[in-house]
Amino acid sequence: MDGKGIIEMSVRELRRLKVLQKAIDKQMTQKMAASVLDVSERQIRRMIKGVRKGGDESVVHKDM
Repeated sequence: MDGKGIIEMSVRELRRLKVLQKAIDKQMTQKMAASVLDVSERQIRRMIKGVRKGGDESVVHKDM
């Protein structure tokens, strides 16, 4: 894939991605991001790792 595909995501997922991106870019601490998204700091670290490894689509809920 050329990296220019379309990713369909909910408003909640888009908001989560924006907050995670701010934490990745050091515009926000992981602690602040955890507070904004109402999750633990450990979960923020796991989500950031997922975005770094799998890209933006890693925050999209996967239907099984």
